Amino acid sequence: MKIEGVTKKDFSEWLKMGLLFWEKHPEEKIKKEFQEILHSKKEAAFIARDNYNTPLGFVNIAVRNDYVEGSKTNPVGYIEGIYVRKEYRKKGVAKQLIKESEKWFIKKGVKEMGSDAEINNTVSHAFHKSFGFKKGETLIHYIKKL
Repeated sequence: MKIEGVTKKDFSEWLKMGLLFWEKHPEEKIKKEFQEILHSKKEAAFIARDNYNTPLGFVNIAVRNDYVEGSKTNPVGYIEGIYVRKEYRKKGVAKQLIKESEKWFIKKGVKEMGSDAEINNTVSHAFHKSFGFKKGETLIHYIKKL
């Protein structure tokens, strides 16, 4: 397996996986966000590939300068999204993507890494704990139409 920074040549495969991960989001919104990542100095994306060059998964990361719940430093590295295709899960793909993210954050001078999961997503909670994440703060966000 190899982990590489996402480039324009990876865009369509990365986008396909992104649409599977964020299935409730409009394609145009995800496409725009992914294009912005390609040109950002504070964001990056990595793609995992097998020996046959098949895309296995990706991670989108960012350096956040705003407050990250539970953090004690600033800036904070943040996993904006991590996805591994179902048939490749529990085979070390996510572990390699996380390791590559950590290296990138360390080069940026970041001391902490954050992430999030929806409150009912117990699979994601277990995933994060398995990588050494500790629960930060629990928030419930509210919206009111005006």
